[in-house]
Amino acid sequence: MRCFISISIPDGIKKGMTAIQERLKKAGADVSWTRPEGMHLTLKFLGEVEEERLKEIGTALGLSIIGIKPFSLDISGIGTFPDIRRPRVIWIGLKEDGNNMIELQRNVEKELEKLGFAAEKRGFTPHITLGRIRSPKNIERLLNLVDEEKAIDLDGFEVTNIHLMQSELRPAGAIYTELISVELMES
Repeated sequence: MRCFISISIPDGIKKGMTAIQERLKKAGADVSWTRPEGMHLTLKFLGEVEEERLKEIGTALGLSIIGIKPFSLDISGIGTFPDIRRPRVIWIGLKEDGNNMIELQRNVEKELEKLGFAAEKRGFTPHITLGRIRSPKNIERLLNLVDEEKAIDLDGFEVTNIHLMQSELRPAGAIYTELISVELMES
């Protein structure tokens, strides 16, 4: 099964992101938009995982949260990957006052590396994917609308859990199923 580790996004934030998508859709660009139920913050993509490994992955997640208390994330703008000249992905950025998210992601990476999962070569950029650009159709119009959304105004949210998710690829889009949830502790 195809799996990843993520932080879930509250419905109210998803609603605000969906409103941004609706405004961006007016460009008529060729974009595969992320459905609200698919919006999340990926901490680590695992790829194909055998069902027998789920328990050890759950244990690794438990170890990765030691010393990490619940924390707040704020929305920090909109952008594109890999860059504005060659956009392939439209995203909403996330930031925090402290280092809990970065520490959590590093811990997850470290604990899963011990289990044989390859370390991520790219740096961690906390984001939520709004859509994937499929072709250059109306790209300039889309980028102008992305630029108009720079002063994004969405509430932040509290992170209290991390999740091991299964991703089933279907013609209508990926279906995500939570397999394991690990709660961040106050003490």
